Amino acid sequence: MSKKRHGSISLKSLKNQCAEIGFKNDNQTVLVSSPDTRSTLATALLCRGIMKSGGKFHVSFEHPIISLDRVIELRSLHESANLIFVGIDTLGKKRIRKGKSYPIFLGGASQSEQVESLTCGTTETVSAAGYLFSEQLLSANDYDLQIAAGAILLSTEPAKLTQKVDDEIVKKAKEKKLIEERKGVRLFGFGFLPLDELFHYNTRPFILGLSGNQKACDSLLNEAEIPVTKLHSPMSELSNKEAQSLTQHLTSRLLAEFGPSIIAQIMGTDYILLLEAENSPLRYLSGLEAIAETSWARQEQGAAMSIWIGDRGRALRNVIDIYLSHHKDVISTIERLQTKLKGISTETSTSIEVAGVQSEILTDVGRVILQSGIANQERPLLINSDESTIAIWTDENIDTKAALQTLRNQGLDPILTSTKSLLFRKLPKESQADVLDSLGSATEKEILS
Repeated sequence: MSKKRHGSISLKSLKNQCAEIGFKNDNQTVLVSSPDTRSTLATALLCRGIMKSGGKFHVSFEHPIISLDRVIELRSLHESANLIFVGIDTLGKKRIRKGKSYPIFLGGASQSEQVESLTCGTTETVSAAGYLFSEQLLSANDYDLQIAAGAILLSTEPAKLTQKVDDEIVKKAKEKKLIEERKGVRLFGFGFLPLDELFHYNTRPFILGLSGNQKACDSLLNEAEIPVTKLHSPMSELSNKEAQSLTQHLTSRLLAEFGPSIIAQIMGTDYILLLEAENSPLRYLSGLEAIAETSWARQEQGAAMSIWIGDRGRALRNVIDIYLSHHKDVISTIERLQTKLKGISTETSTSIEVAGVQSEILTDVGRVILQSGIANQERPLLINSDESTIAIWTDENIDTKAALQTLRNQGLDPILTSTKSLLFRKLPKESQADVLDSLGSATEKEILS
């Protein structure tokens, strides 16, 4: 989409881009963020920088791809404020008038040369751009560097980082001992949930026969000979021998029932965020990711944003409570669907009708249905509830932004709830085929040419 800054970008060159952007933190700043996790974390870094340097800010969320008409509208609505777009692509070539100042774009791509000149970073480097913009023009410390490195590592492993600046930021965080690699179980609650809850409330991934099954969870802990005195302690507090025993029994059970594919979803490389307290849900990157993805699915990024900015009190406790309640509801719904599943399956898609399911949990219900094989993973899935429909898929070839924009052009207004799902409020039956057709033809070339 953008005609410049192709290829890998270095820390030095991105620093220079950010330094060249005109920005004065002398008035309220309006931050307009894409809903994805990388962008929301980058936005949080900007909020922290603005706050530490004495400014005021307001955060709102937009679709990850918007027209320049919408940019111009937002510029008019916030005439006297600084306006920063984070992780958002723009369509069109209209000129943007200056107002108090020109809008700034961190990450994202555009068809407009004017927007390109106002952009710092690319879609791939939005996390790095958020950190370096704050470091160069606002205020940043080691905690911000830790979050930036974590946001980058959520996207890919260090060995597979394609952008030089991302690799440099991760290495810098490791050298300063802000993050540390850890191999083993990667489940939400590893460092703070009691063992008897760790597997019971887990849906990332959903483990048939274990998730939601307290008896099976108790049996697993008993087979691994975990002392009764440690059943209410987190797994991170087990001795090496106890942790190895539990891991071995879990792995044996999973291999026997599901084969090796599920092991990679539970075991692997995680990262410890060393500036977080040992009992913090955010100390492990897998925990931060789980909270971020659940908040996104529920369209509650604002609640998560307050935590990324630094609230470790009531806001964090509230998000944890919501997380556990959310996944209890997901597990309950999956158990019900396993026995009362009504759906229509074709060669290209699967549609399921459910009743009494809250819109907020449809994204994770759909993810579990595909991940656990209840529906064919190779086809897009539509789940119709009382007032909402979720379209969700696993196909890496579907370009989510292209699908989103195509459907909006057809008069539909889906909400992005994950990297591979779209939520519709009261989607007419006659429009469901259009949704599936759009997913089948969604390519970046179509929408951006």
